[in-house]
Amino acid sequence: MKFFSEKKEGISLKLFVAVVIIVMCTVSIGIYAFISEKIYYSQYKKDILRNVDKNTDIIAKLLVSEVDPDSLDSDVELLASVYGGRIIIIDSDYRIIKDSSDRSGKYIISEKLMEAMHGSNNTYIYEEDNYIRYIRKIKDSEGNDTGLILLHISYDNINSLNDTVVSKLVIVFLIILVLCIIIAYYISTLSVRDLRYINNQMDIAQNGHLDEPIKEKGFTEFRNLIGNYNETIEKLADIDSSRQEFVSNVSHELKTPITSMKVLADSLVQNEDADLNMYKEFMNDIVDEIDRESKIITDLLTLVKMDKKSAEMNIEEISINDLLDVILKRVTPIANQRNIEITYESYRDIVAEVDEVKLSLALSNIIENSVKYNIDNGWVKVTLNADHKFFYVKVADSGVGIPDDCKSMVFERFYRVDKARSRDTGGTGLGLAITKNVISMHNGTIKLYSESGEGTTFTIKIPLKRG
Repeated sequence: MKFFSEKKEGISLKLFVAVVIIVMCTVSIGIYAFISEKIYYSQYKKDILRNVDKNTDIIAKLLVSEVDPDSLDSDVELLASVYGGRIIIIDSDYRIIKDSSDRSGKYIISEKLMEAMHGSNNTYIYEEDNYIRYIRKIKDSEGNDTGLILLHISYDNINSLNDTVVSKLVIVFLIILVLCIIIAYYISTLSVRDLRYINNQMDIAQNGHLDEPIKEKGFTEFRNLIGNYNETIEKLADIDSSRQEFVSNVSHELKTPITSMKVLADSLVQNEDADLNMYKEFMNDIVDEIDRESKIITDLLTLVKMDKKSAEMNIEEISINDLLDVILKRVTPIANQRNIEITYESYRDIVAEVDEVKLSLALSNIIENSVKYNIDNGWVKVTLNADHKFFYVKVADSGVGIPDDCKSMVFERFYRVDKARSRDTGGTGLGLAITKNVISMHNGTIKLYSESGEGTTFTIKIPLKRG
């Protein structure tokens, strides 16, 4: 299994973040500049027309009052030059009284002028060609219409000023864009800094250094990621340590019987005066060691099969009551040898979907252990019960119990609470490890309750239905 995959090329997160920020800034600034230009242009036109309205009102009042004609001419020419256009003043007969282009005395008439002359409004505004045409009525002191003021405002001046504004907006846009690029680079660098740190630490772990946790720092998300990574590394380190310990234990357990057989065989070879009885005694001891070696190998093979993810489960509906009856009949003779009483209590008939062979192995291990590690004249109580989802098997005994410091390790491979007694009873230290694996394969749980010198109780909980 590969815990670390090979590095693959892809889109850089730093580049992606930088590009996204720059694009967002560019689009946002562009939209803002476009809208600002439109708003400014519209507002500028309104301001021009507002000023035109004021200035033409002044000229209209001057026309109906006694004022120096030269002064009026200068005001008209000044106003025309300010707006880059032409001012024409006509009387009620459409005769030109004053014209900034010096065409006085002539007549001018059009549909727009006639509409303005006879209309009810004081001002009229039209946009034609490249001009804004502003028309204002002239009224005497009694409020009678006496003529019109026609002002042609050229768009050239307006557009020229607008171009200036656009140029400044472009400059501002470029300045802000450069700032955005700098900010984007900083943010993108900051966003991947902790990832690079984590990646470097993972490279270290990939080289076998699983005992070096990463210091948690940075943003909350990165702290959570580092925390999960450290937990994973810790579990991997535990697995690696367990593997090494397992290999060491296997080597030791397999070597011990072989060593004993070698010592027995050497003793026979070196003892030339050995009689037939000694040979028989030594050969019986060698056979016992061979049986012990065979049992260890058998349990190891069973455990390896249980550890495989693809381990086959031959699921079928069976009676748990009948299964326990068979197991107890097989164990009872062993218990009778030490006058240990086995009682069995079933609260109901239970049918469950299980692997009969594997579950029989697990339950046998638990019940046999309760007999092997019990006191003479002791007792073992087995109870079976169920609810609508699970069935429960409880195995209690009056045995030697398990010390508190050993409870968390009794399900580990080759672990023995009392090593000397385990060897006397033929234990390999793998029984409870196999039992726990079998129960896990059935999606069940096993719990241990024990006090040193006061017996032990195992409670097994397994679903009635598979899946």
